[in-house]
Amino acid sequence: MSSSGAGRSSAPRRSVVRRLRRRVTRARWFVGSLAFLASSFIALHARTLRVERTTHPDFARVDPHRVLFAFWHGRQFLLAAGFRTWGIAIVTAVSWAGDIQARTLARLGYVPLRASSRRRGFEAILEMKRAVERGHAVAVAVDGPNGPAYRSKPGIILLAKELGCPIVPVATAARRAWVLPRTWDHYLMPAPFSKCLVAIGEPIWAAADGGITTDDLDHALAAWTSEVDRRVAEGVGRQETRP
Repeated sequence: MSSSGAGRSSAPRRSVVRRLRRRVTRARWFVGSLAFLASSFIALHARTLRVERTTHPDFARVDPHRVLFAFWHGRQFLLAAGFRTWGIAIVTAVSWAGDIQARTLARLGYVPLRASSRRRGFEAILEMKRAVERGHAVAVAVDGPNGPAYRSKPGIILLAKELGCPIVPVATAARRAWVLPRTWDHYLMPAPFSKCLVAIGEPIWAAADGGITTDDLDHALAAWTSEVDRRVAEGVGRQETRP
């Protein structure tokens, strides 16, 4: 038998395997299983950490259900387990990965908002607006979903102006952590049993003093993240406060 004949006969088998693999990985039970494993890992790993949470005094003056939390995409791990009782809404893509993320977030106590990848900017803003109007705070990885890292998108500022809500920077840091290799966002994974800090910063009013730009938001969030990194490195403790 010629090599070309062998190639033609193996092609249908590869096609059948691909279809079967796609059917399995797209099945609801498979996606649900991955979400269960992901949420369980996040919850269990978080239990090994010594996490302190602080808030800026001005946060007590705003309605915690009408705020837009802003954070860097690569610093989100500590947030996933730390705010699960707040009923915060987060946008996820309408895709296979988005399905897993949405189910994981739901299991952790968040409200997933779905937005099409082709019209994600418009749909995401609309979904977030509706969520705030229903009484949910919204959390946004301002440099997501695909970067560039540490450069925010304008959507959160537009939404803040439309709703009259403050943007609240949130930063996390860990005394010992790994930066996952080959991640565009320099994803930070705290090492087990590490001392960590989750800090809610000073609310920023997008419409105040002529408004703010994405550069202003980048500067504020970068400065707050650097401050949180410094506190953790120096072992500075703060009394935890809650809204």
